[in-house]
Amino acid sequence: MSPDIQIQKFDAKYRQAFYDLNIAWLEKYFTVEPAHRQMLENPEAELLEGGGEVFFAVSSGDVVGTVGVRNAGGGVFELTKLAVDPKAQSGGVGRKLCDAVIAYFMKAGGKTLYLETHNSLKPALHLYKDLGFKLTKNPGEKHYDGCDLYMEWQAPQ
Repeated sequence: MSPDIQIQKFDAKYRQAFYDLNIAWLEKYFTVEPAHRQMLENPEAELLEGGGEVFFAVSSGDVVGTVGVRNAGGGVFELTKLAVDPKAQSGGVGRKLCDAVIAYFMKAGGKTLYLETHNSLKPALHLYKDLGFKLTKNPGEKHYDGCDLYMEWQAPQ
């Protein structure tokens, strides 16, 4: 991993990168659903205003990765829209972004951090499992048709 990677909270100057990085991987692997567009086009309303955050991995002034965390209420948070520029993949950027989400979740007093993903995204699955996320049954309805796996991370007691 490049030592100059800095993780920064949402800044409007990076807003387009949140959209662009996520649309790129969604279009490559899946169909972009209305729920995806809603979040990507409105991160302030969909994430920030509800008590969530968007993090950016910045290297030499360029955004090389991003992730969102959504406050679902009741101590439940969602790790969502993790995207890393293909040129920066396998360099630890995704891990740094996920670590920022976990730190945010812990500071907020969260109880359950979940994510929805797809079994074809092997590098992401490996990262999530390495971070301590466990596969479990989705307690509600899934948010995205393209997701077939539900994972949770429990805060240490």
